[in-house]
Amino acid sequence: MKRTEKKQQTRQKILDAAAGLFRNHGFDNTTVQEITEAAQVGKGTFFNHFPTKQSIMQTLAEDRLLQLDEHIDTYRLWKLPFLPKLRAYFSFFLGEYERNRELTRRAWMNLLETDSYVLKKWEELLEEGMKNQDIAPDISLRTWASVISSHFYYTLAVCRKETKDAFLHELMSLVHVSLQSILTQRGHRMMKKLVMVGGGYGGMRILQKLLPNELPDDVELVLIDKLPYHCMKTEYYALAAGTESDQEVRVPFPKEDRLVLRFGTVEQIDRENRLIHLVGEEPVSYDYLIIGLGCEDKYHGVPGADTHTYSIQSMEKTRRTSEALNNLPPNSVVSVVGAGLSGVELSSELRESRDDLYIRLFDRGETILPMFPKRLSNYVQNWFEKNNVDVISNSDITKVEEDGLYNHNEFMPSDAIIWTAGVQPNKVVRNLDVEKDDKDRIILTNHHHLPDDENVYVVGDCASLPHAPSAQLAEGQGEQIASILKKRWKGEELPNRLPPIKLKGVLGSLGKKHGFGVMGDTALTGRVARLLKSGVLWMYKHHSGV
Repeated sequence: MKRTEKKQQTRQKILDAAAGLFRNHGFDNTTVQEITEAAQVGKGTFFNHFPTKQSIMQTLAEDRLLQLDEHIDTYRLWKLPFLPKLRAYFSFFLGEYERNRELTRRAWMNLLETDSYVLKKWEELLEEGMKNQDIAPDISLRTWASVISSHFYYTLAVCRKETKDAFLHELMSLVHVSLQSILTQRGHRMMKKLVMVGGGYGGMRILQKLLPNELPDDVELVLIDKLPYHCMKTEYYALAAGTESDQEVRVPFPKEDRLVLRFGTVEQIDRENRLIHLVGEEPVSYDYLIIGLGCEDKYHGVPGADTHTYSIQSMEKTRRTSEALNNLPPNSVVSVVGAGLSGVELSSELRESRDDLYIRLFDRGETILPMFPKRLSNYVQNWFEKNNVDVISNSDITKVEEDGLYNHNEFMPSDAIIWTAGVQPNKVVRNLDVEKDDKDRIILTNHHHLPDDENVYVVGDCASLPHAPSAQLAEGQGEQIASILKKRWKGEELPNRLPPIKLKGVLGSLGKKHGFGVMGDTALTGRVARLLKSGVLWMYKHHSGV
């Protein structure tokens, strides 16, 4: 090993040992002797690298500072406007704040007292702001960099907030007041930004409850979605079967001055820097975040299922499914895997749309729709028998190929296979480093936010709740989230627990003329159930705006 590499490794061992001891015992209660023993080096080696114990603290801050440029590149922070970028810098510097507040405070205060490198970073940031027209031209970079540093130092000295977010809020409020005179018109008021990712059923209910008059003047509402309209996902089965047009399952987003619409695909949620990264777009910063990204198919490890099946989990995939099904030649075989509500509705709607097709519906259980009363389950089974849909009970799909699937290892040819056999939260949510249940849904507090961040809420299919995901559940949750936000903005005390979300019932379709469902304790079948569902859909489509 080269001498310089070994020296660097020894230095890092000392730093790691010191940082661990400082966290566990405090800076003042840690001795050089304890550091050398933990690092397994002699005192002479220690002093070759660090003249004093105090210098270790400064080095920890310096090392963090040297990693800043890499952090900026990794998270594309250069694209942010001035104030969100400044906040992101502070957030990165304070990465250890919640693990050891005292060490973080003292390390940065020491560095600000003895080194001008932080000052140069603020000058660079201000200069970029001038080029981007966020900062007024011809200002003294050194003067305003000193203002930023002085506010950072002051907040480190006096702020005793327990969380990094609370510390940053106090710091940014102070900075904004001082910098207001050099922020351009294009620059930024000290607005708080409420960002919703996903305009599903829960998101639409939140919009309905907050717009147009329930947002505080200092809160900006931003909705990020892939599509320029809300989609009635519960009706995708009809679009796939060809009995409804694309237009019939759309609902426009509200047109309100207080609502900013951003269209794009969410790639990553960066909680540390409060950024939403979009594919091919600039990141969006947030102060409050509502995650409503919905779900996608879960293939349970079945080989070929993700490659050789069609889906009705997104508008884009449903359109492809519709095209494939409606282009099938007469007497083609269609296999629907999964006999839950989606599989049942798709199979029945497809039967009405194409009476020339041979349709198989694969059900893992012995009885179709076992969660419903037996009379209702029998009614659905009889409808399928009468209409020549082959329900294959106790199925186990072990493999899927381009021209068919294996049920208990028996190959069954198929011209099209549609997967409705389970869902999981969106991949972005699955990648979040937060506590989740056994279905990968995010565990929340009683108030629907993350246990470690009261500014991040989760609504709909990604939330771990007592009931199975549904549009109705997402709407009820969205209503409660809106009420919590309004209380917080008004400074009102939150209730210890929110009332349980009451679900009115479930309604399903068997084509356009028959249906089934449960409303309260009443099981419904036939035309009445279908008419009720049609009425609910009509009301939603024409009264979901604000």
